[in-house]
Amino acid sequence: MSTSRLIIYDTTNFTDFPIGGQLTSVRNFLRYLVEFRKDRIRDILLVGVTKDPQEVGRLIQAECFGAALSFLPVACVETDLGHTAHSLRLAFAKGLLRYGKTLHITKRDCNYIQTPEAVGPVRLLKPGAKYVIFSHGSYANMDRGFRFFRKNLLVRKAFGLYLKYVIRHASLILCLDEDSMRDYRPYTDRLVMAENSIVLPSGYADWKPHPFSGKLLFVGRLSKDKGVDGIIRAVKEAAAGAEGPSGTGEALSLTVVGEGEEGENLRAMADGGNVVFTGAVPPTEVSRYMEASDILVMNSAFEGVPMSILEALAHGLPVVTTNVGGIGKTVRFGKDAEETDGTSQSILQAVRTIEGSYERYAEEAHLAGADHSYEKIGGRIYEQLSRFWDGENCGNA
Repeated sequence: MSTSRLIIYDTTNFTDFPIGGQLTSVRNFLRYLVEFRKDRIRDILLVGVTKDPQEVGRLIQAECFGAALSFLPVACVETDLGHTAHSLRLAFAKGLLRYGKTLHITKRDCNYIQTPEAVGPVRLLKPGAKYVIFSHGSYANMDRGFRFFRKNLLVRKAFGLYLKYVIRHASLILCLDEDSMRDYRPYTDRLVMAENSIVLPSGYADWKPHPFSGKLLFVGRLSKDKGVDGIIRAVKEAAAGAEGPSGTGEALSLTVVGEGEEGENLRAMADGGNVVFTGAVPPTEVSRYMEASDILVMNSAFEGVPMSILEALAHGLPVVTTNVGGIGKTVRFGKDAEETDGTSQSILQAVRTIEGSYERYAEEAHLAGADHSYEKIGGRIYEQLSRFWDGENCGNA
């Protein structure tokens, strides 16, 4: 096979599962390719998961923005993210080993990997295969997000060693934040700063700020590291008048969009009140919830650059967030965002600060959104990938 292909690996079906930054960023890049690089569509192959067990291991077609792309699902997944019985990462790696021969990977192909467990199978299937990593956050933090092996120190240590291998042998790593760059520098100098991208809302040009009504929004996976419990406590304290001298603002409500292993605990903690859980929704529906909200609240212990923050800015939503990962270089605290240390009191204080000058914060957020359009970011990522997609020697060890 003489053609150089771009093979994209992610634990998603590239359509609606799961909700999160990885799927959105990949789909935005695919949209860029479909609209601006039509001549290369036939050289793209997607590798992911499916909700239909009949599709596993079969080369099928995935519809992406009017184009039919070749797609190999290697595992069947559960769609209830709150009650998953098995590790999605492990299922994906096993499936790739089992069905990966269907890909016929060559050394000319560029393997564009969004999830690091794909690297081992790819290199076993084709020793010396070149791969580019899109790092959505520092791999140094990945074991903190484990659900199934959290207490298994041996597994965590082995996974850490594996990640160092992944970093050392990558042809290129696209990083979203300085923390990731710092963590990776001891192992490689093949690093480039990248960005996530968004599709600007259809009414972006005609947007106007609306009055503040106390509607807060969280979008993301319901896991411990996201700190959603702190946001819920802030809303409950506001309702109980427990926010001290600043308790003169609007009553607050919270909509939680997403699902995950902490879902049941968070619902029990919220106990109705002013908190609504939507469960997992397709990425295309997230916009509707943003249009109906006033402020996006993110409370993560670690992040890259959350896609939800970029989308919120484009919708004119100011952001209350912890300053972790690449967030501090994405938002402008005091202009389109306010910082929190993760405590409920700090979240409330940040919300009330924005409320006091809501129109100004909203206008600043809206203007910032245009800097992250998929057309701009997609072109930059394509420029980097084309160095390896065109079959050049990438110097893999």
